[in-house]
Amino acid sequence: MDAIQYKPDYLSLIIDKRKDYYRACKGFYINGNKFVRLLGTTGGVKNSTIVFVSERIADFDRKRIDNGRDLTKELVPAKFEAYRALTCSGSTPVSFPRGILVVNDCITEFFSDIVEITERDEGEPVMTPKTGASVKLNCCDGCGMISPKLAERWSMELGLKYMSCGFNTRYAWEKGMVFAFDFHEFARDVAKANMVEDAWGNVVDINNVELVLTTSMLKLWDSYSSCEEYLDCCFKNNYEFAVTKTCPEMLDNEHSLNYQFLQSYELSDADIEELISPTIQEFKDVLSGDVMKTILFMKGTCLDENSFNAMDDDQIKGLLVDPSLLEDYSVRRKVYENIKYRINDAKVGVLNVHGNYSIISGDLYALAQSMFGLPVTGILPKGTIYSNYWRTSDVKQVICFRAPMSCHSNIRNADICDSDSAAHWFRYMTTCTVLNAWDTTWQALNGCDADGDLLFTTDNPVLLRNTIALPALMCEQKKAEKVIPTEKNLIESNISGFGDDIGKITNRITSMYTIRSAYGANTEEYKILSYRINCGQLLQQNAIDKIKGIQSKPMPREWYDRLCLDGIDENKVNLHYNIVADKKPYFMIYIYPDLKKQYRDYLDSASRQCRQQYKIELDELLGLREDLMTDAQAEWVKYYYAKIPVKVESCVMNRICRRIEREFDGYIKSLTVNKTSLNYDYSALIPDVKYSSRQYYAVKKIHEEYAEKISLFMSDKNSSRVNNDESVAFFYTTKQWFRRACYSECCDSDTTLRVVYDITIKNGTSTKFMWDVLGSEMIERLLTCHDMIIRYPVKCLEGEILYGGEPYSICEQQIQLEVKQ
Repeated sequence: MDAIQYKPDYLSLIIDKRKDYYRACKGFYINGNKFVRLLGTTGGVKNSTIVFVSERIADFDRKRIDNGRDLTKELVPAKFEAYRALTCSGSTPVSFPRGILVVNDCITEFFSDIVEITERDEGEPVMTPKTGASVKLNCCDGCGMISPKLAERWSMELGLKYMSCGFNTRYAWEKGMVFAFDFHEFARDVAKANMVEDAWGNVVDINNVELVLTTSMLKLWDSYSSCEEYLDCCFKNNYEFAVTKTCPEMLDNEHSLNYQFLQSYELSDADIEELISPTIQEFKDVLSGDVMKTILFMKGTCLDENSFNAMDDDQIKGLLVDPSLLEDYSVRRKVYENIKYRINDAKVGVLNVHGNYSIISGDLYALAQSMFGLPVTGILPKGTIYSNYWRTSDVKQVICFRAPMSCHSNIRNADICDSDSAAHWFRYMTTCTVLNAWDTTWQALNGCDADGDLLFTTDNPVLLRNTIALPALMCEQKKAEKVIPTEKNLIESNISGFGDDIGKITNRITSMYTIRSAYGANTEEYKILSYRINCGQLLQQNAIDKIKGIQSKPMPREWYDRLCLDGIDENKVNLHYNIVADKKPYFMIYIYPDLKKQYRDYLDSASRQCRQQYKIELDELLGLREDLMTDAQAEWVKYYYAKIPVKVESCVMNRICRRIEREFDGYIKSLTVNKTSLNYDYSALIPDVKYSSRQYYAVKKIHEEYAEKISLFMSDKNSSRVNNDESVAFFYTTKQWFRRACYSECCDSDTTLRVVYDITIKNGTSTKFMWDVLGSEMIERLLTCHDMIIRYPVKCLEGEILYGGEPYSICEQQIQLEVKQ
């Protein structure tokens, strides 16, 4: 694998220090091959990682990347570097379109209530509400049109079994989505014209075009004199049109939320109960209520007649043969060990709702109008979106989310457009979501565009009735200085973009929500925190702009660092001290393992101290009313909360987390307590054969060695970084080694199985060892006892089992067993 993946002329260098990068840019040798800097990708720069290539191909690569552009054109170095990095996109070549048209972007202008956020040279950002402000919108930013005929051809070439409605494309300096839209029909029936003016002012016959790109897609379009010159350069440099991703055939019926979507809501206990109940019910069904749902969770939702022999987990295979195997303690524990990660995800807001992610498109009808010089009206009214999924589901209204989010203003309530005209013109756009051209939805969704951005939509009733309509936040847009880029400029732009502060900013905003939950809406603390939360959108934008070479102010340190409160007005020091976002919320212990350990250690220490000083349990002391505490106890509790490493206030996310903890924490312990009630009868599967005491004790020793080896590996895995491939390899080789060891002592499968059974089940220990080393024998005997019949769930419109928003029915199959050796 290493030999296959090794690229002798191409590598990504991770930079630790700025001086290291400067040194690396002078060139360095690996295996006698000199490497020089090529470029920094957007994602790579965030992670301080730069692409280097061997010197012998560097000049050729740079010339090919330049693709005959006008080298005297002034550009923003960081943006230019990002455009160069498009050549590093992983993509699949497709056939060249029979005619390409590049048109100007479609710009609309309207009036809307907004909140403008601007920076000052000194001090904090300024928020200014504006009523009926003029707003300009590039309503098809990053997207264009593909003829249905070309969409069908590309879909076939990509091996799709359906015609995709959208393609994320790559070509020289080009990036964006093209969606299937019949612009030839538009020309014939609406524009009643064939000739279109392209971005350079040249007239093109639309009948000779299969693909329409916009100037926001073709990044350096104005570095060429015409489309013909651009395409000639592409042909000379052997560029191929390629696709990085496509719109799916179908959208999910059910997907999960995340904490960013939820943290700004103010939900009642009843709201939370309603919101989390589908997720809790799924967990309960998987754990104990419905074996078919257990199988779907463990082995996926696409089981077919070939799945059984392809499975590598014998215990789960056994459930397909005999569902009552779930009554075995080790099988039930295996299920829990898998689902516990999903339960922990739920504690941080990963909750099931009716909804899905889809790729964003602009109103292509508006783009077609603009392209033909017609008055731009678009086909979608203000306040609406078009979604074939929701329209055919007879849903009238949805909530829209897009990460990263900072505040409630980033959430949009949208009506579903159900007009026959929209359904006709967007008939090919079955799995994307079209945003209208006449409101601030684009800005509200954190400045989204249509070059592949994803939108989450749901009709969840809890979220629908608790979403508050707020004006969009319009952050000050800054521009970096344009120059004729040199290698020095590009290196400096890389350095400026090193590091990703978006995560830090987002976590601090989340902490502010937690702190704010302790104050009433009319308090000064609540208002200050609300202001800071809203400023988070500007700060997130600044972090993104940093990669583009735009210098912006970071989050004020006094918002998250108590040591920086010296300049605060003396009369307000206590107020600001109480609202410093210097700790993560409690629920994040399930995101950051180190934070969880720190919290648990603090809790253990505080519990011991509480018992020693006051002879009561910590929970009991914290639950006392203040008027029932002694002065010493009150002071101790105050100190406890001041030093606790997480924010424990009752924000919506901490409440969700605590509720799911109450439901599932201690589940394994309850299984252990009730272990005797989980007692699958293996006796019918075990051969009645005789063996010697020597064989018994030899296998017993093997069993003990196996348990010790597994325990040591798990300890190492938990304390160091062991990737999944290494883990899979370890368990496979270990099981095979101990399997051979058991057979070497017992000679045949019947004796081996009998000895292992007597060592494990008869002695009341786990059946895990028996399944790990003799799983194939167990499956063979299970099948023999059940007439070689297995049962598994398959998707079916008339299915009686509902899982993940999809109906399933039980399929029965008689199989030929492939015994693994």
